[in-house]
Amino acid sequence: MKQNKSIQIIIIWIQTCLLIGLIIFRLLYESFESQAELLIYPFCCLLIGLAIWSFWSWYILTKSLFNPYLLFVLSAFLFNGGQMILEVFHLNENGILGDWALLVGRFSELSAPNILNAIFLVNLGMISLHLGALISLGTVKEYQPPYNKQYFILRSNYSYLIGSRLLWISILPTIFTFKRTISIVLTSGYSSLFEAENFFSATGVNAILDILATFLVPASIFMVAGSRDKKKVRFIATTIIFIYAIIKFCLGQRNQATMALIAFAWIWNQLIHPLPTILLIGIGSLMTFVIFPVVAISRNSGGENFSTNFLLETLSSIDNPAIATISEMGGSLLTVFYTIQLVPSEKNFQMGADYLYALLTIIPNVWGKLHPTIDRGLPSDWLVKQIDPHFADVGGGYGFSFIAEAYLNFGWVGSPIAIAVIGFLFAKFTLWAMKSHDPVKMATVASFLSFFLFYARAESAVILRALIWYSFLPYLGVCLLNNSRSNKTCTIKIK
Repeated sequence: MKQNKSIQIIIIWIQTCLLIGLIIFRLLYESFESQAELLIYPFCCLLIGLAIWSFWSWYILTKSLFNPYLLFVLSAFLFNGGQMILEVFHLNENGILGDWALLVGRFSELSAPNILNAIFLVNLGMISLHLGALISLGTVKEYQPPYNKQYFILRSNYSYLIGSRLLWISILPTIFTFKRTISIVLTSGYSSLFEAENFFSATGVNAILDILATFLVPASIFMVAGSRDKKKVRFIATTIIFIYAIIKFCLGQRNQATMALIAFAWIWNQLIHPLPTILLIGIGSLMTFVIFPVVAISRNSGGENFSTNFLLETLSSIDNPAIATISEMGGSLLTVFYTIQLVPSEKNFQMGADYLYALLTIIPNVWGKLHPTIDRGLPSDWLVKQIDPHFADVGGGYGFSFIAEAYLNFGWVGSPIAIAVIGFLFAKFTLWAMKSHDPVKMATVASFLSFFLFYARAESAVILRALIWYSFLPYLGVCLLNNSRSNKTCTIKIK
């Protein structure tokens, strides 16, 4: 135990030294700016080194590679650093962000110093994220509660009860929202979804239906968490998740389908049966290098072109699906790049205002007016209006990034602190469940994971509602159920 603690301290110190080294480089940046073009490649290599170090150090301390924290780290590296990964292997035909800048029509802005700034901020963000997580791990007590079969069975039953009730609440709204979305996509293609009412801008009845329908994935997760000895329940929950994912893939909504499958796989691996590593890698590769690029190209086609032959032709038309997927995912670097260019020159630092407005998303917009957070403007909406007004006019967007959001609010000085806090809190939340032997807590984390992975390329407003409504509310339901049954038991004993 003492040896493990010593290793933990050493790893934290190494991570701290990496952060200090980058901060010193930033302070001396003006001296290196003239050599920016020569520094781009080394910093791209540094990012890959940081990815390997993050996975290795977390595995050494936790003996786990398939866990929510590392899943988010992987997502963050791919979305924010995908362009740098390709650059290391000389696979960017038009250079870092070249394809994206040509698409936006702002290729001339891709100067070496500007690109280096964006790469540097991503490196700084990933180091800060992992440092926060490592510090969080250092605060966890080594002691784990002993496995109690009776307690586990009781908590499993509670998880199943809450999950089944959420399923009954969400199933009809899900059918209605799917029907509405399918009709839009078949009529006008995936891009028309940008113009349709979204999760936050919908009001009235549509908002209520969307809110209830979103409980479907958490319902399935809580059900499978409580299905250790209930094969029928496992079958129902698995079927729901796979049907949900297939429909989402067909609609072009890859992120929602993928996150649901990953969260479900993790809870299955934790509570039902460990999944073979080869199976996980195989399915992940299939999704990343086959399904993702096919969906990316075909989703803008109307329903009249959607067929097996069309999908096969689409796949065969892609020169290198692996490069295409990583390049597209790595496009989130564009949001980091332009946020640095526009802030504070055209927009002031927000000093935490975006995070405060994100908290307002916890309040549902069912009163018939636009949600105040949307009315103020999300960072992703602001950015696309600045760099691609025409695309913004038709409801399009390039997403955002938790790294860009931290910079937008606190600049170079405060962004590492903000990102370290995010790493600390998410790792703490994950460890709270994994150290407990409690299926309810693990279902709570898995439910949040089915939304949180998207945070790598989004802003806080997208995930805070998920944390409260679709993770903590089901957990609170279990707590209330536990208290009510405990009170009944006490009453019976007194009588």
